[in-house]
Amino acid sequence: MHILIADDETPARSELRYILETLVPEATFCEATNGDEVLALVEREPVDVVFLDINMPGLDGLEVAATIMDGPEPPLIVFATAYDEHALRAFELAALDYVVKPFDERRLAKTIERVRQALEERATLEQRKAALREYLLRAAPTGGLTKLWGQRENENWVLVDYRDILWIVAEAKKVYMHTVAGDKLRVRHTLRELEVRLKPHNFIRVHKGYLVNLDHVAEVVPWFSGTYLVRMADKERTRIPMSRRYAVQLKRETGW
Repeated sequence: MHILIADDETPARSELRYILETLVPEATFCEATNGDEVLALVEREPVDVVFLDINMPGLDGLEVAATIMDGPEPPLIVFATAYDEHALRAFELAALDYVVKPFDERRLAKTIERVRQALEERATLEQRKAALREYLLRAAPTGGLTKLWGQRENENWVLVDYRDILWIVAEAKKVYMHTVAGDKLRVRHTLRELEVRLKPHNFIRVHKGYLVNLDHVAEVVPWFSGTYLVRMADKERTRIPMSRRYAVQLKRETGW
């Protein structure tokens, strides 16, 4: 479990972290002192739950929560407040729970139970949705559309032929394809979904975050400890990491 504690007061962060480390010893923690730091961390890190102080300088906790909830795959939110009257507004923003300062370990234990249950239910739902999407992709008739929708920075959408896709990368919880034309376009699919869809078209996974078109691979370069770099055939000769696990798979499937 990845927990973000957001509070502008160091003693409050320390107290909450101490109790949570006791209740969730397997968790990893990060901290923020204001709303901007919270939004940056949520965008960059795989945060599962945010313990969010309501009264912070700049963006307050309510504004931060509203922004988080508008994003893709938002983390769970637990408000931490010295004022009980904020509870109703917290639940209007779809917060999982709220805790009142000074923190009580028994109350936080109940909150953690709710967090664990919510994360388990979310994981189960995502697994079912992923399994259904994968089944539909496999069951789809072959010979259909061989193009992929991509979104430009101006939010316009374009169809790109599979043959014109160099590689696809997952970064900052989003997926992008890089094209022969030099474009970087947002894709509304997970790498796993695209791996299933594009495998018959000569695409292969080389890293947990990369899917490459073998037709545009220039060479594979040994790196270190059994890993490799895949050098693409674009103008920049872009280098993409290949892990040992996927190197074994590539050798098996291509006879390398």
